[in-house]
Amino acid sequence: MPAILTADGVGKSYGSGSARMPIIDGLTLSIAKGEFVSLVGPSGCGKTTLLMCLSGLLAPSDGAVSFKGQVVDQPPIGLSVVFQDYSRSLLPWKTNLDNVLFGMRRVQGMDARAKRARAEEILAAVGLTGFGGHYPWQVSGGMQQRVAIARGIASQSELLLLDEPLAAVDAQTRADMQDLLLDVAQRFKQTCVLVTHDVEEAVYMANRVLVLGPRPTRVVREVVVDLPMPRDQLTTREAPGFLHARHEVLALIRGMRQGQKLS
Repeated sequence: MPAILTADGVGKSYGSGSARMPIIDGLTLSIAKGEFVSLVGPSGCGKTTLLMCLSGLLAPSDGAVSFKGQVVDQPPIGLSVVFQDYSRSLLPWKTNLDNVLFGMRRVQGMDARAKRARAEEILAAVGLTGFGGHYPWQVSGGMQQRVAIARGIASQSELLLLDEPLAAVDAQTRADMQDLLLDVAQRFKQTCVLVTHDVEEAVYMANRVLVLGPRPTRVVREVVVDLPMPRDQLTTREAPGFLHARHEVLALIRGMRQGQKLS
């Protein structure tokens, strides 16, 4: 599969001179169309900063990010971000349906009726049939995150960047949302990049896990998750391939925390 997103020698620093703080240094990666890739690493290594650079919301200090072969210097059409703090990303004065429609404002070739039908279809796909007329503050946190995900999907983005989107929900909702994300990504043919601090989540959802090193961060290891889709919370998590990948990623991160050199 051809690459839909690449980072070539990307660096990001804040400040200057003796106050310069490097966050990312010479990071290179490539995401193929149709992949689901997870990014994990030690706490504070720069995962979210990297995601902001990949999305065009933050300009790298060095190197370049390309989306579909074009250098990213602002958020490009065809790429959407779902943030961790969904309560701030949703517009509280708009209904859930209107929040999803807001994500479709740059979609071409659809009239208002077609956009509404598409938005309702996607709300149904994320389990929110009957809640389109509610406002975000009238539904639970888990439902609000489903609206945020629906909005990202509805934008018809080819690439969805997910910044720890499930960190604030309870364990059962989190498992349900993991399966939902995998299902809708396949149904709507979206490429996904997930930033998460949860190693089991990273392995469960991804085709590949990219392990980031300590700050200034770079990709230190690629772990291929050789497990079939669709996945199941019980059988997948008990599969030898899952346990092997989980062990490899955890060992890497634990080693970095203990200051071990990476081979």
